[in-house]
Amino acid sequence: SEKEQDMVILHHVVEVEFPNNQPCENHRATLLDFGRGQYTAMALTVGIPAAIGALLILRKSVKSYGVLRPMDPEIYVPALEILEAYGFNLVEKID
Repeated sequence: SEKEQDMVILHHVVEVEFPNNQPCENHRATLLDFGRGQYTAMALTVGIPAAIGALLILRKSVKSYGVLRPMDPEIYVPALEILEAYGFNLVEKID
C-alpha cells in the first residue's frame, strides 16, 4: 500500500574481548537503505555489491584468486568507497 515503506536494515554487533583484563568493547555497524524509484532496497543492497565485486575483478584490482571473503583491504576499501558514492552509508559506533 502507499503507507508501506520499502527498506533494508542491516545491523551488526560484535563484542571484542581484549587480553589482560582490559574492558570489552561493543562494535556496532548499521545500514539503513530505502528503495529508489523502481528498484527495491533489497535489489539495490544485494545487486550493487555483487556488481562492484565483478567490477573490481574486471579492473584487475583484486589480485587474489578463488573464493574470497571481503576481509582483505584490496577488496573492502574500494568496495566501500564505491558503495558510499552510491549513497550507502554504514554508521559505525564503539561502546
